Amino acid sequence: MLTSEQKKAIRQLQKKVQQKDAIKLKLNWDLLASERAETKMQGFFHYDAEGNLLGFFAVFCFGNKVECVGMVDPTARRRGIARVLLESVMEEWRGHVKRFLLNTPENSTSGHLFIEAVGGVYAFTEHEMMCSEVPLPASLTGMRIRPAVLDDGEAIYRLDADGFGMTTNEARSLYAGDGARVGTYMIEEHNEVVGKLRLDRQKGESWIFGFVVAKEKRGRGIGRAALTDIVHREVTAGNQVWLEVAVNNASALSLYQSCGFKKVQGAQCYYDMA
Repeated sequence: MLTSEQKKAIRQLQKKVQQKDAIKLKLNWDLLASERAETKMQGFFHYDAEGNLLGFFAVFCFGNKVECVGMVDPTARRRGIARVLLESVMEEWRGHVKRFLLNTPENSTSGHLFIEAVGGVYAFTEHEMMCSEVPLPASLTGMRIRPAVLDDGEAIYRLDADGFGMTTNEARSLYAGDGARVGTYMIEEHNEVVGKLRLDRQKGESWIFGFVVAKEKRGRGIGRAALTDIVHREVTAGNQVWLEVAVNNASALSLYQSCGFKKVQGAQCYYDMA
């Protein structure tokens, strides 16, 4: 858990880097700023002799996968700070997860050059998508969306495993206590749980994460009905709705676009590290 002083220093460094490089860093502030014990985040810091933050790497663990993003003060580059921080990250996490991904904004020349120099291999790109218009409803008989309750834990773990390429135990490790239900909504069809999603609201924005429909229930319009229902609620309440999608996930991209989502600037590239 980060201190208020650390969060302030990270925000200041992020602002400086983004203004200098004209980029948008993906620092997952919903996780960085979280006070919940189940948050799987770790920060790595580099300070100068006066205590100024010159470099920061954030690590986010999602079951069997780690995502890492870093930044270095533009006035302190070419001193090896990024390499030192990355070595510390890799020493901590190598061998503990199946996949280690480094992330950089699509338009960050220095980010791509650094990752390629340390042996990263391009994996995929994710686009941010946003919807600010009320979509046409796609109602489905017998379907409803409700907040998750404590007893939904095992269903959530099973759906995460089904949708995101992990085992049930790996999915369970993402949460602690009743954390699985915080911000989670269950999708039911005729009182049977058939999917779920997580909604994070922050300053007029509603972010959708972990959206999955059970494999055996796909192709029946459940995903579209659930998505238009959630977007309708959030936009009507005055929020913009955001999500992320990999550009090689054609079916998801088509679904989101048909529900009124549009790509915005801020694509993020991911590289695999051995």
